[in-house]
Amino acid sequence: MPLLYPPYFHGSSGMPLFVLDNFRSAFNVGSVFRTAESVTPAGVILCGICCRPGNRKLAHTARGTQSSVPWRYFQSLEKALRWVSGTGRKIVVVERKAGAVPVFDADLDLSSAFVLGNEALGVAPEAADWVHQAVYFPQSGRRDCINVSSMAAVVGAEIQRRRLAS
Repeated sequence: MPLLYPPYFHGSSGMPLFVLDNFRSAFNVGSVFRTAESVTPAGVILCGICCRPGNRKLAHTARGTQSSVPWRYFQSLEKALRWVSGTGRKIVVVERKAGAVPVFDADLDLSSAFVLGNEALGVAPEAADWVHQAVYFPQSGRRDCINVSSMAAVVGAEIQRRRLAS
């Protein structure tokens, strides 16, 4: 499958990006493609060990959306964030950490790049220099362990809610 990288991907206003940092599961990657397609226009940035379209497991979960959602691959999160920064987008890390605010209360630009990390390790530390804001999903369970692709869906739902409200 060729790299899907249309000219509007770089600076499209109102087009959020989901930046996936070293997702180990092809199924989680495929699920994020489905989320991105559900809030079109949206794009996906794949970093590090993330599988790319053409992978059988990704295709099974993505259900064809990997062919219509614009995406790009970078070898490292730092290279991806350098590129994203060049598009003028704000970089929002999706992770429970000091200073993070609930995604529902955050002052979000709908063109932001939302960085989601590896389920075991979180977002790579080198992202700290690039991040404008951190958001999280306020959970009430004891384990604080929402699946990373489910978190992408929460972010996508909030993006769509704000679009429809305006």
